[in-house]
Amino acid sequence: MSTVEDRLTSIPVHATTVKLLQQLKTGAQNWDDFLLSAFEDLLPPETIAELERREREESGKTFAVVERDHSRRAPRSRARRAP
Repeated sequence: MSTVEDRLTSIPVHATTVKLLQQLKTGAQNWDDFLLSAFEDLLPPETIAELERREREESGKTFAVVERDHSRRAPRSRARRAP
């Protein structure tokens, strides 16, 4: 298992884009699986090998576990934007 935490990210996209993607995604897929499968024909062989290694060697987390772990963290302060 990796010693570095594979943290969740937030990708800013327009609400209309999210709505379209939600229509394409099946209920059985999580966002990682959906996005990776959408681009799997474009992935270089070394990326595919790394994803396969992660699937074999690293444990996945359920949404409930991710949510629980995330709520335990202290809130991070956001950098202020220049006016």
